[in-house]
Amino acid sequence: MELWAAIDLMEGSVVTLLQGRSEDKTVWEGTPVEFARRWQGEGADGIHVVDLDAAFGTGNNEKVVSTIVDAVEIPVELGGGIRSAEAARRWLEEGVARVVIGTIAYRQPQELQKILSANGAEKLVVAADYRDGDVVVKGWKEGEGTSVFAAADMFEKAGVTNLLATSVGRDGMAKGPDVETIRRLSTESKMEIIASGGIRNLDDLLSLEEAEANAVVIGRALYDGGLKLGDYEKSGF
Repeated sequence: MELWAAIDLMEGSVVTLLQGRSEDKTVWEGTPVEFARRWQGEGADGIHVVDLDAAFGTGNNEKVVSTIVDAVEIPVELGGGIRSAEAARRWLEEGVARVVIGTIAYRQPQELQKILSANGAEKLVVAADYRDGDVVVKGWKEGEGTSVFAAADMFEKAGVTNLLATSVGRDGMAKGPDVETIRRLSTESKMEIIASGGIRNLDDLLSLEEAEANAVVIGRALYDGGLKLGDYEKSGF
């Protein structure tokens, strides 16, 4: 199971939010590049960058993202505000290993197909952010009217191979991951399932491993010290 370290960006700083609420943020001391190099040094398989300003439509952190890509040797994937096939192409040419899209995958399926056709499925991750089992979009502010399982089925049929499943209600809350949803997604789908939201410690990682998650995105637990990336390797999995 791959471990991706999260770097959420807001106004050039590294932050974590509670349930995606911009008003409930923790700003971590250190530059984005310092954190990226730290997580690489501690054994992360990749860096998961989210441009929250771009996602919320309040600006962007494009220069900061570019410095992160240049600073590390492990893959960097980027989400937040990527709303067209052209934007996806541009970031991939900038050196991002994969782009993460959310809203446009649901509301502009033609753009999803353009990205798949132009870049291949391995360069794309589709986000399935969900609350109470139902998908939410637009920075987690709008319901999409479909379950996370129906969405997964739809995207698999469309040719998507990487699905990021984020339990919004658990994100940043240190309540533990939604293991059963991840288990069902992994069982019912042939896609690579990336789990996110609520991860607190090594036991949570082992639970997701047992649920057959292919990868996890870890945020707050790394920053507050609840989890060290090396602990997972030492566990023997």
